[in-house]
Amino acid sequence: MPPEKKIMFQSRLQRRLRELEINSFDEYARMLLYRDQDEKELSIVADYISTNKTEFFREKDHFQFIIDKVLPDYLALKQTETSHSLRFWSAGCSNGQEAYSIAVTTEEFMRQKQSRFNYTILCTDISTRMLKMAREAIYPLSSIDGIATDLRHRYFLKSKDLKDQKVRIVKDLRDKVTTAYLNLMDPGYQFHENFDIIFLRNTLIYFSTEVQQKVLIKVLSNLKTGGYLFIGHSESLINMNLPIQSIAPSVYVKINT
Repeated sequence: MPPEKKIMFQSRLQRRLRELEINSFDEYARMLLYRDQDEKELSIVADYISTNKTEFFREKDHFQFIIDKVLPDYLALKQTETSHSLRFWSAGCSNGQEAYSIAVTTEEFMRQKQSRFNYTILCTDISTRMLKMAREAIYPLSSIDGIATDLRHRYFLKSKDLKDQKVRIVKDLRDKVTTAYLNLMDPGYQFHENFDIIFLRNTLIYFSTEVQQKVLIKVLSNLKTGGYLFIGHSESLINMNLPIQSIAPSVYVKINT
């Protein structure tokens, strides 16, 4: 994390120190780094320092770009040749609302075009708590306040508990989404196939510029040439030497170098 995140980092971890009845960050660091520790505490740290802010269809213009550009191009390719299953990666997926927004967008496109094709969405995050929520796909009823009524009826199941009202994504969409733990700062990771579209939104802002570059190089190595990278509107890739070209606000296409 860059130095300006130190105060945020401190305030969030302070709660963990109180829970463990530890008096200083030095003592906690010794416990975390120098004693025999299982992975559980490291996962807890990730939960405490992750912002996990998300919502359905956050930064709506990205989903409109998928409807206007990404999916029509894929459909045209599919009609002219035998094409592969469309592969999305939601990196830093939080509780999965981004991934299910992608799924709803894709389903609606196919419904309107009266055409079906295969697609998969991989959800990865450093927070095991968020990944559990993404797998279960259960959210507060208030989380779909901004979603059109017809979409609510098609893709969300409403609970019968009037005291604690929740919604759950329909099974057909849940089946399209796979969750996995992944730390973007790991030295290396490789998937069996490259992705067509990668969402890496509002994650880079928590890294220093040097780390951002390293993370992006690894992420882009798993994106097909001609594939799309989406980042957050508050993020910038200026002055980074990367094999991508800007084609819309916060949207890039991978180029052949």
